[in-house]
Amino acid sequence: MTVPPRSSPVTVLLVEDNIAIRTLQRYVLTRAGITVVECADLPDAENYLRTQTPEVIVLDLNLPGGHGLNLLPQINRRRTAVLVMTAMGQQHTLNASEDLRDDFMTKPFDPDTFVLRVQHLARQQQA
Repeated sequence: MTVPPRSSPVTVLLVEDNIAIRTLQRYVLTRAGITVVECADLPDAENYLRTQTPEVIVLDLNLPGGHGLNLLPQINRRRTAVLVMTAMGQQHTLNASEDLRDDFMTKPFDPDTFVLRVQHLARQQQA
């Protein structure tokens, strides 16, 4: 898990095992002034959420240690929004979990759209 010093009012937890995708996500979010915490697997994310409450979680579905949807019941949904990231072939999984997430995007993704969606979810949480 990578936890930088908190420098913005918004913290985003990236739960993504693919280092290339996670690096791109971190880069575009930090460039937008957002504090990013990274977890590469489900147990790491579960440990982080025991003590911290980010404004937004960007959640991959296929993770080492379990399916990303298994993390959803542990999230304080009043304080944290969830953006599920999925490969195009996993749309059926999202249909079954509509009530458990706030937004979703397919991978590959447009970096600018990704930042806008995360910022939108963060604003909703702060309202």
